[in-house]
Amino acid sequence: MKLKYLKKIRVAVSLFFFIIITSLLINPQKNIPQDIIIFFTSLQLVPSILKILFYIGLSSLGLIFVLLISVFFGRVYCSSICPLGTFQDIIIYIRRKINKRKKFLYQKPNYIFHYTFTFSLFILALLGFVSILNIFEPYSIYSRFVVNIIEPGFILINNFTSSVLESMSIYYLFNIPIRNTDIFVVLISFSFLFLIFYMSYFHGRLFCNSFCPAGAILGIISRISIFKIVIDENNCTECGACEKVCKANCIESETKNINYAACIACFNCIKVCPTDGVVYNRPKYINIQVNLSEPSRRNFLKRAILPAIGVFLIENNQGEKNQLEKSNYFRVKKQPISPPGSQSITHFSNLCTACHLCVSACPTQVLYPTFFEYGISGLFQPSMNYTASYCNYDCTICTHICPTGAILPQSVESKKLIQIGRAEFYKDDCVVVAKEKECAACSEHCPTKAVYMIPYKGKLKIPELNNDLCVGCGACEHACPTTPRKAIYIIPNQIHQKSKKPEIKKQEKIEIPEEFPF
Repeated sequence: MKLKYLKKIRVAVSLFFFIIITSLLINPQKNIPQDIIIFFTSLQLVPSILKILFYIGLSSLGLIFVLLISVFFGRVYCSSICPLGTFQDIIIYIRRKINKRKKFLYQKPNYIFHYTFTFSLFILALLGFVSILNIFEPYSIYSRFVVNIIEPGFILINNFTSSVLESMSIYYLFNIPIRNTDIFVVLISFSFLFLIFYMSYFHGRLFCNSFCPAGAILGIISRISIFKIVIDENNCTECGACEKVCKANCIESETKNINYAACIACFNCIKVCPTDGVVYNRPKYINIQVNLSEPSRRNFLKRAILPAIGVFLIENNQGEKNQLEKSNYFRVKKQPISPPGSQSITHFSNLCTACHLCVSACPTQVLYPTFFEYGISGLFQPSMNYTASYCNYDCTICTHICPTGAILPQSVESKKLIQIGRAEFYKDDCVVVAKEKECAACSEHCPTKAVYMIPYKGKLKIPELNNDLCVGCGACEHACPTTPRKAIYIIPNQIHQKSKKPEIKKQEKIEIPEEFPF
């Protein structure tokens, strides 16, 4: 097989992963099997690294696979598996079709900035500020773009088509409700889309080699990869064709030098080389060293990292203090409720990369992306929105598809006993008290019967709570008809508790007369 076929293979693999991952994120009918979702998300580098710290499972196999192919073949993850990388390649392809004269040129790599920036992100993540890592993690950027921008557009098209077909008595499609979301989350997702578009259109893979944490990690590994793109000096005529198509700006044709830390193995250079001067082989010797021990560089690390850590620590401590002060109804409702399986708000905030995969997969659409509900350290992380829906008592989808371990796997039985919050009853706002009308919506919808009705003023009945049975699913709050505030609502548990198992009473035996009248 000729080496020039490598690019076609790479493009085919890239499109395969890009289409599959995009479909998993949109998935409006929620009909894609969990095992498929888990498999493809386990191949995302940064989420798998975070997850393996707390949970050993399929994600560890995905991480091992990515590391192995990087050791053997370089940064093929960036060119073929990463959906944001393929998205950038699509933009670059469009640019080349619009302006064929625009060429890439070699750029001297800025290792200090990229590695220091990535190191800072992971230090902040370990200190509990995963939201800073979320902003630059490539899978999360692309996921937020799809879930918050592409999916709503897809649903609008689906609903319009469904209405047209129904007018012709064709019921192949059905209307899908559009998820509630924060307008600021949408605007920021769109802003990052524009930023990625701008960098890709004018500077190729600049984001991958300057800001991407996955790119920095794989760049280090690719220095020692077994197979590399090599310039064969015997065949090279220094025409510069390889440098002009290198979207990673890593080929310097004059010196016949390749920056392997930046090379994403896209194989564009091999395809355009007229003399077979660029090959994919095992180089005999590559001398690439980065010395981070120089005093000036150590000072740069201190100046870049320590002030940032100090600022966010102050902000986080202040945020925790403010959370403790929130006690009345209106303030309580601003506190986020993390999903079952996340153990605590702290655990969830420390590991969630805001990829919004759980938001996309939630069948009841109770999970929605927040803005600052978790504070500055939890930017974009999902919370339970009981105004929009409630958590299905038998559902465990989000616990199995989380790629980072922010939500740990749960069985249906174990999930039914997780108390993510507890119900509070605001008697004066209840329909029974305020309007003296019958209402039992909260009790009827409660799956554990933690809300039950007791006599009130003669024939009326009013809700009573047994929070030992409450799991905080929000069914009561969602069903409550009172406005502008709910008469019953869920207060979050900062650390998830265990509820008691509901008692199942046996139905009394009904004796049927021998001669039944009908």
